Amino acid sequence: MESGFLNTRCQKREELIRAYGLWCWRMGLPMVWYEPRSPRSRLSRVHLDLFTTPAKLSLAGQGALIALSARYVPARFGSVSAYSETWDRVGRENVAEFVKAVFRTVRRPGHYELAARPARKASGPVLVPFPIDAMMAG
Repeated sequence: MESGFLNTRCQKREELIRAYGLWCWRMGLPMVWYEPRSPRSRLSRVHLDLFTTPAKLSLAGQGALIALSARYVPARFGSVSAYSETWDRVGRENVAEFVKAVFRTVRRPGHYELAARPARKASGPVLVPFPIDAMMAG
């Protein structure tokens, strides 16, 4: 976790991912981890989830991740969106370097923005729903 990512090449993977996700959520950090494609595979699957943060990737951030991943994974094995990304078939020799680069890219200013905008004050009258039952009773 001190590297900014999690290696889940172990037996109790689900428990470890759950604990790491809680830690990331409490710290407000993006959740980045990798796992093997199968128990004896030399290829890994890399995950990035921004659901543990109040942010989403901006278009610049998505473009930066696409450009970064082109060096490690063919485009058909990657999926990038505003909130989560997955790259499949990353070689074991490159996975740690790639995951570190993903974490640094996501944390770079301009590559993320707040996911929810604060509500604006209403300029006109506020309409409050009124239950029909209360109208009929009175």
